[in-house]
Amino acid sequence: MTDLKAKQREIGNKFKAIQQANELKTGVLSALDSADSAVENFQDQIASTLTSYSSSFKKKLPNTDNIFDKITRDLKNILPEKKENGESFIRKITRESINETSDSVKPIFLDNLRKLFAASDSELNCGLVTSITEDQLTISPKEFDYLHILQTDPQSGLGKIIYEGQVNRDKIKMNKVFFEYFDSSPYSFNTADGNTLFSMQWDSANQVYNLSGLTNNGLTIDKFITSYFETIEFPKISDILKNTLSLVVPVGGINSSNSNYDINLNKLTRVINKLCAACAAPSNDSLTQNPIDQFNENDIEAEFIFDFDDVEGIDLDDENLRYDKVLRFVDCNNYNLPVNQDIIEEFGFFASTKNDITKEFNDALAKIAKDAYNNSSDSTISIPIPQFLANLDSQTIKNLPKALLSSIFSPKMFFPIAVIWKMFKAATVNTVTLITTLIRNLVKFLYGLLKDIFNKFLTVFWLKVRPHIAKILKSLATKILRKSKKRYLLIVKALIDILTALIPFVGIKSCEDFYNAILALLNSLKVGVSQKIPGLLLQLSKKLPGYSEDRAIMNITEYLEANGIQTGDIFGQENNMVKFVASIIKGHQDEMDQNSFVQVSLDAGSIPVAPLGGAATIIPGLLKAHGKLT
Repeated sequence: MTDLKAKQREIGNKFKAIQQANELKTGVLSALDSADSAVENFQDQIASTLTSYSSSFKKKLPNTDNIFDKITRDLKNILPEKKENGESFIRKITRESINETSDSVKPIFLDNLRKLFAASDSELNCGLVTSITEDQLTISPKEFDYLHILQTDPQSGLGKIIYEGQVNRDKIKMNKVFFEYFDSSPYSFNTADGNTLFSMQWDSANQVYNLSGLTNNGLTIDKFITSYFETIEFPKISDILKNTLSLVVPVGGINSSNSNYDINLNKLTRVINKLCAACAAPSNDSLTQNPIDQFNENDIEAEFIFDFDDVEGIDLDDENLRYDKVLRFVDCNNYNLPVNQDIIEEFGFFASTKNDITKEFNDALAKIAKDAYNNSSDSTISIPIPQFLANLDSQTIKNLPKALLSSIFSPKMFFPIAVIWKMFKAATVNTVTLITTLIRNLVKFLYGLLKDIFNKFLTVFWLKVRPHIAKILKSLATKILRKSKKRYLLIVKALIDILTALIPFVGIKSCEDFYNAILALLNSLKVGVSQKIPGLLLQLSKKLPGYSEDRAIMNITEYLEANGIQTGDIFGQENNMVKFVASIIKGHQDEMDQNSFVQVSLDAGSIPVAPLGGAATIIPGLLKAHGKLT
């Protein structure tokens, strides 16, 4: 069984070798020697022994940190440090990946929800074609609002952060609807095709919504959930950026605090941290895993992941900072600062009125850093603004994926599930069942759903970051190879171009997939002082177009012009320079085609002998091959 920690170390070492080689001065011979040495180490840094995980559950989550957080901390050392509009390069890629992933949340959500109703081992294996059986029922916000969002006024500072914005997306902002109809007015949920899915009215005396009309038009389970989720507004990048800010910065202040929200957000963060550390791949049917995905059915206990009250390994002092509305800059000597809620209020105002709030988000972080600097200047310690900004940047990168996952724990997302649960599981449709009870019974569904979303994000992120790493690898090859290796360099760069395009990659389903994708690219660069082209790259050479007389003539013409040798007409007279070069190339090619051949001597190796077992040893030079250059 593979140890993912070993792969983490291997990737980290490779990133470090790249960083060291890139920092060397190419004009000094000793530096070039060091660079070659660094790359030799770079290609040899592969763990020789990989150990398996302990069977005790305390060690079932070997990556105590978010896998994405670990990788981005290493990537920062080799990716460009340039900033654009106050946003670092790696954060920009992360945000763009979150934005693209958010478009996939709806199909992922519906796919997992349908599996829940169809799975034989599900608590709700009622079947998708099962008809809605109850026309009326009551439902309390306690049954579908885990974060107690509906206890906050959408117009408050916190409300502008946690509710949908005002931008019209032609979809129902259902969280706002739940709050607005606490006034006992009747509400009809009308789908995009004009049908009424259900009616709802608030009963203030019993603190429940009375639902009716659920059996309209003979609705099935599948039709009910499809119509509902196709009609409501799903989280978009603006919502996720707002969630990110609430995770990074304790949001509150006068007329904005919601103690229940703070408590449950801390608990939800515990769950998401464990989820992002678990590296198994969710199965299509159950949680059964094969060894390469690290866990099997008996190892993983999803119930443990969704134990919101588990405090083992949790720094309760850090959680208390949220209650006190204090921001801690860990990378700035653990400097603590009471959050200036005016900055949050201003951000919330703009964030609720725009589709793309990236600028407002970056501006808010810059103002928080400036506020921290102004306060630290008045104390015994003064920390520069860039250091505060770097700390906020790191926290933002780490929390962007968590904000995406936390967006699922929204009243509008759990509402239809709670409705169906009450119909088929509750003793009576008028009994209140807490959402924590619902979650405990749906851990397999939630585990598969959140892992699918997280792995989709990792897939998108990798596809975006891979070309940048490939570019760095080719740049590194240019830097470390001496002029005497120029021809070899051109071959390696051309083959790497092909390799980076051909590496099979269909998606990430586990940490194993993510690490393997990174290593497949990093291992494509095998350059050192030996000037040997790796066998894998040689195999890919057949994808090259082959030698071309015309391309050769074009290349020579370019070199001649670059060196000041004219190839065009001179003073109106024809210049035969190109014809002269072409005649030499064509004569050389004719001789190569007619009379030349290549000889190849194979290295030592072994060939398995079946059915007797064992292997036949091939000594160096025993086998030869002949061929033509094409």
